[in-house]
Amino acid sequence: MSFFPKISFHREVEEYLSKVFRNNELITALGTKEAESKYQSLLSHLSHPPAITTVRVNTNLASVKHVKKLLLEEIQKQFKGICVPVLEHPQLQDILLIPAIGPRIPYALSCVYYRNT
Repeated sequence: MSFFPKISFHREVEEYLSKVFRNNELITALGTKEAESKYQSLLSHLSHPPAITTVRVNTNLASVKHVKKLLLEEIQKQFKGICVPVLEHPQLQDILLIPAIGPRIPYALSCVYYRNT
């Protein structure tokens, strides 16, 4: 049993996904049960929040350090008292990473692990 709610889409999105995952070619190749299983798996995965949110910085307009500072300030405004890190990607210089602190990483561990980075 999942504690994530069933995802709902706009009608157009639902129709498009249904056409892709329930088309005759796919059903012929995989079978009805397997095609439906893949569709339900997609819906389940889409209802889960990401483990890491990525932010790409337009370095023509602002530096990565400046955007990181702005993000940290905004996160502190919205989530007073919660330690939410904003990390620089180790290889991609214009990418910032914001790890989820929800069910994937225990809150106390995330603050200890990311505090010094």
